[in-house]
Amino acid sequence: MTFTERLETSPFMLTAGAVNTRLNHEFGLPTPDGAAFIHLYSAEGRAALTRLYSSYMAVAAEHAVPMVVHTVTWRAHPDALARQGLDRPGDVRRVNGEAADFLLSLRRQIGAEDDVYIAGDMGPRVDGYDPAGAPDAVTAEAYNRQQAEALAGSGVDLLTAVTFASSEELLGVSRALASTSLPYILGAVVTARGTMPDGTPMAEAVDRVDAGTDRPPLTFIINCVHPTHFVEAAATPAWPEPGRVTGLQGNASSLPLKERDQLDHIDGSEPTDFAELMAGLQPQGVKILGGCCGTDPSHLNALARRLMARHCH
Repeated sequence: MTFTERLETSPFMLTAGAVNTRLNHEFGLPTPDGAAFIHLYSAEGRAALTRLYSSYMAVAAEHAVPMVVHTVTWRAHPDALARQGLDRPGDVRRVNGEAADFLLSLRRQIGAEDDVYIAGDMGPRVDGYDPAGAPDAVTAEAYNRQQAEALAGSGVDLLTAVTFASSEELLGVSRALASTSLPYILGAVVTARGTMPDGTPMAEAVDRVDAGTDRPPLTFIINCVHPTHFVEAAATPAWPEPGRVTGLQGNASSLPLKERDQLDHIDGSEPTDFAELMAGLQPQGVKILGGCCGTDPSHLNALARRLMARHCH
């Protein structure tokens, strides 16, 4: 089944869990600027990425449930590549293509082609949590087109652009993604008031993208907030009509970002507690459920079991 068909017909879909926090704390591999792609280029880094991504794909394979796994390209846009010394012509296409090849090859090795969908992932130009310095829509569309085209031509199943703080930048990125032939999903950070960090009500942000893009996204998801925070946001008048925000990549930690970043360990709730909170969102139409900061395969295994139990009875 194509990704779009699977999303329409499945009662739920998982995403993988944390990458950067696990690289930092579990594997002892610092990931400056969130640029996880740098670990593709050392033997130690590639071994860590292989173990990390295999652990997530194994959850999908074991439970025979659909899962979206994102390429390590959230920071593989021109500015962020240049900060890692990758500023030669062709580096955007090369790095994004190699990141896609890495996951496509791993999926084949694990034999998870039926259940794992590879998402070519993109991120904000400056910051996922602070809208300061975010480009306007026209600039964002032009800037992101190169990466969108590189990922769309790499063999992935869909495109994602996640963890955005600016509704204006999100609109521009949506236009860059819409110019490709692949289905795509947009992800935003929200406050407990139901707004994006730039103050735009999530309902308004969704409407702007849907009205201002030739081919709107399949759906919207929320990234990098705790499930209780999501529930609070979704109960506000700022929230979109049911059916347009249908996913959460939830944090296991309820700490604010600044406090979390200062820790020398991973903060997070127990897997069963996380699974209970996340599964509780599904009857409300949140069907794409996965992990962000503080999560690992144990959280996704618990979530898969919880969701399977509900749908097998």
